[in-house]
Amino acid sequence: MKETLKPTTDERPAMIITGILSFYILIAGFSVYLYILHRLNLPATIIILLTTTIIYIPRFLIINKLQHKDEIKILDNCILINGISVAFTNIIDFKIEDKKPKVVFFMNNRMVIFKETIFHLKLTNGQLSFTIIGTEKSNLLKDFLTNITAKNY
Repeated sequence: MKETLKPTTDERPAMIITGILSFYILIAGFSVYLYILHRLNLPATIIILLTTTIIYIPRFLIINKLQHKDEIKILDNCILINGISVAFTNIIDFKIEDKKPKVVFFMNNRMVIFKETIFHLKLTNGQLSFTIIGTEKSNLLKDFLTNITAKNY
């Protein structure tokens, strides 16, 4: 019984952006609608819009992170991180900095979350950091880098 009540998670960027913008537009639009109907006066409408915007600033920052995320491609003998090629043989070690997942909203027993993980690669010629968005992508890259660093020793 508890399994049917437990929400499933969804991490699609399009779903996150659509949910954030639609809820913000609903709240802001409803306050403007009440102003047009003369149920709210102008100062109350402006205060509602400002508080709604202030509350939604962290969610808008999530949209900004989704729009400016790092681009990672795995090729035959290297990893391309934002156009920078890193050979597998240059990777000595890596560390993972998991950030706490953020629940964006609930809909139809589905929890839409935003999960961010920062990878720090220790290379033979320095260090490189990049960010992965999504739990599954993070786990796959973690397993892949574990295999790569094990083969290098």
